[in-house]
Amino acid sequence: MLTLYQFQSCPFCGKVRAFMNHTGIEYDTVEVAPFGMKELDFTDHKKVPVLRDDDEIIVESAAIVDYLNQDYGRLSVSEGSGEWMTWVDKTLVQYLPPLIHPNFSTSFKNFAVVMNREQISGIKGFFVRLGGSVMMPKVARKMKAKNNIVDVEQEFSAAIDRWVTEGLAGKAFFGGEQADQVDTSVFGVLHSSRGMGIIEAQKSRNPAFAHWYDVCATTMA
Repeated sequence: MLTLYQFQSCPFCGKVRAFMNHTGIEYDTVEVAPFGMKELDFTDHKKVPVLRDDDEIIVESAAIVDYLNQDYGRLSVSEGSGEWMTWVDKTLVQYLPPLIHPNFSTSFKNFAVVMNREQISGIKGFFVRLGGSVMMPKVARKMKAKNNIVDVEQEFSAAIDRWVTEGLAGKAFFGGEQADQVDTSVFGVLHSSRGMGIIEAQKSRNPAFAHWYDVCATTMA
């Protein structure tokens, strides 16, 4: 049995889950504690996602998806998919922390969604939420500076529009009539921020994006 070690709210973990859900791969999940990460004591790699396939350990979401597609899923690889997979990891995902954690109050509110998903409650949940709300806006500001993001809302909207006009380009999916790895990756990364108003705003703004997202959700969520 495949086991995915994850944070429920991690966009890279969402990318892996979307692929496995869409392709019908059976797997278990282990929620990793954000402080200490004792669940990853079997490996020196202390970042999620980590996939365990019996004695084999695969790290980094791109490598995990490639491994799964080669050995389990076998989705078609469309022309230009490499460029878009890089765009997902290097561009699209970079907007999410500044959108989710622009300041303490917004971060604290959004951490309530995260805590609910990851089923962390009580005193432990409160301190995880408080500590995360202090730390993550600092991380988000560094990511904005590193990636030269000036207006995160406007640039994220432009990224969604580019996905629709250049990625989907009038097709049902990037893969054509059927979703491929690029579709599962874009959806999985974006779906990690559900319930925080971010994706909901884009769906209201861009009907073509909303249709694609909702169709993907039927098999990938």
